[in-house]
Amino acid sequence: MTNRYRWRFASDAVRAELGETPETMLETGDEVKSNPVRRVVRAGGYFLKCDRRGAGRFRREWRGAELLRESGIPVVEYLACGDSPNGGCLITRALPESESVGAYYWRKFVRGRENPEPFLNRFAPFVRKILESGLFHPDFHIGNILYDRKNESFVMVDAMGIRRATLCDRIFRKYRMRRIPMELREPLGRDRMIALIGECGIPSPAEFFDHALDREADALWHEWPKRRRQILAGYPKFTRRIDGILHTVDPLRQIEENVDSVVIEGEDPELLEKMFLAHFFLQLALIPHRRAAAYDPENGKLYLEPVPGGAVPARAGDQEERMTAFDLPSGLTDWLGGGRGDGRVRFFNLKRIAKLM
Repeated sequence: MTNRYRWRFASDAVRAELGETPETMLETGDEVKSNPVRRVVRAGGYFLKCDRRGAGRFRREWRGAELLRESGIPVVEYLACGDSPNGGCLITRALPESESVGAYYWRKFVRGRENPEPFLNRFAPFVRKILESGLFHPDFHIGNILYDRKNESFVMVDAMGIRRATLCDRIFRKYRMRRIPMELREPLGRDRMIALIGECGIPSPAEFFDHALDREADALWHEWPKRRRQILAGYPKFTRRIDGILHTVDPLRQIEENVDSVVIEGEDPELLEKMFLAHFFLQLALIPHRRAAAYDPENGKLYLEPVPGGAVPARAGDQEERMTAFDLPSGLTDWLGGGRGDGRVRFFNLKRIAKLM
């Protein structure tokens, strides 16, 4: 393997830093993720992405990174691109003390329930700069942006497919770029969402928000049959099957704890399965809800988050229009508030929407 790669280095200094055979790091690094076509390895301060289809895609990603830098948009450092008979390899520098915006936001503000305002006030100008740059990113989402916790700044991490926007991009594909603030809506009310959309430079923010809710709902219902199959099959993004039990995987790719869960049993197995699925639908819809920790189909048991102490029935508030957009029914007794001290409400009656799953 060591003599079969042909490398392009970002500079002579990078060549000296990595050596002539950086592919040896593939043998010593830790695998981050893999599938039959692609593999990602972390080796010290570097990430190595491999693709069996060759280096063509990586060369295009390299050019996309150059476009970002030319536009003054921070992007991770692209160090080397190699090609071999076994496929291509791309090396980037790891950014210390960073994580994806998606993971950070969920951990701190959705699950952790901290105040997101300081973060949002930094994130909106970054998004606005990208939207006004004249570039188009076909996969622009919060998972492809890193948050540098030390410097409280943002960096693009995936430049694949970035190009100067064409007329078709600006007319027919603009929502693919502008939808990114919608990914942050779970802990935010309607007024704050409309303000955030405006801060990102998106015109007519109130109309955009209403239109975007409908588009997000249509997209989720369209992909739901696929997601449903993945959840029940133990697809690692959603669930892991251990000793016959499907354990929920949270957005940080960690298994939900079920030690303190309430066990629901003695119900129709089909209903329990659909209640389990309801948790995932609401999670993908970004609607605050009662979380499911695990489902045991063999023994007919569903493990749900217990009702928090002090929680009482509450009005859905701004969540009502989101349920309506996704064609989900809800009533006053379906929502609980209090018990956490931040005024947020969550949908707790998974049985009500189970029949739709």
